Amino acid sequence: MVTAVQVLVPEGFPGNKPEWLVFQQLQRMGLTPGADFDFQSSQLGGRMERGGTVLDFYIPALGIALNVASLYWHYGRPDQVANDVRQREELEAQGIRVVYLDEQDIYANAEFYVSEALKGIDHSRVTR
Repeated sequence: MVTAVQVLVPEGFPGNKPEWLVFQQLQRMGLTPGADFDFQSSQLGGRMERGGTVLDFYIPALGIALNVASLYWHYGRPDQVANDVRQREELEAQGIRVVYLDEQDIYANAEFYVSEALKGIDHSRVTR
């Protein structure tokens, strides 16, 4: 099992530790950043537009977005889960399936949870 302490994010990577683990796992699965998946992909106008969002990972060929649900940003802030559900509904109306990956699941077994997510299977608490 990988813990947050064991993860070293390379200097210059614009994300956090669990995002780095997902990024690495996608590459291990043969996906190429920029060609097969986008990291920090603006959708519906991005953060500059009301209702817009930035997806952690977007795989256009699959029509799937992967969002890392960290304890602080997604579960430690009031109303964030409701916001995540609303954004999911808006994106799915645009044909983008949104799958959340809980931070602790990524640390426990990134290979399993990323593989499941690419099949559209969501194990996150956001969906419960």
